[in-house]
Amino acid sequence: MWGSLVYGGIITIKEDYNLFLTLIKKINSLFYRPVPEISHGDLIEWDVSSIQLKQGEELMISGKTKPDKSIKLDVNFEMSIPVNDKKYEHRFDDVAINSIPNEFRVEAYNVRNMTFTVRMLIPFKQYREAENGRAIYIDKDVPSGNYDIIINGEIESAENVLLKIKASQTIVSDSEGNFAYGYPTKAFPIGPIKLFLGKEEKEIKIIP
Repeated sequence: MWGSLVYGGIITIKEDYNLFLTLIKKINSLFYRPVPEISHGDLIEWDVSSIQLKQGEELMISGKTKPDKSIKLDVNFEMSIPVNDKKYEHRFDDVAINSIPNEFRVEAYNVRNMTFTVRMLIPFKQYREAENGRAIYIDKDVPSGNYDIIINGEIESAENVLLKIKASQTIVSDSEGNFAYGYPTKAFPIGPIKLFLGKEEKEIKIIP
């Protein structure tokens, strides 16, 4: 069953997921205990362990806010993917998903279509046709684990494909309001990475 949903002017596709993946998510949700979200006006003080890291090093994010609250962390980056014979492909190895709720959003520009493949026990594939050269894939509440992800597809006529990635995860403060989160950078590309937590944005740089 296919249907269209519009979010802020962006058309996405809602479909029935692979039954096995849906079952995994349902089972995973049984063990999830919701933690109240931080209020919009609450103060969050936070910092990063370094503004420049080698690819593969762990980024530590720590800070303080109200006790026993969940905080949304957004990580954003862009990358240019070369085209070969009117096809493009990029692989993210060992992507760490540490908590739920979470969300993973991919936008591919200058493309005809996009296939998103995540390797769990078996590969799960999702296909998207592009509209006006842009294909979008969004997934939520992926079970915790480390996954290999492949993004590929076809293009009309371009030398490079622009990928925009947004990964959102949840950090929970302890009974004193302190929080710390280790973020692996193996899947990050070389270049700038933007972090959004609360009302503040910070930028780090990944180097070879």
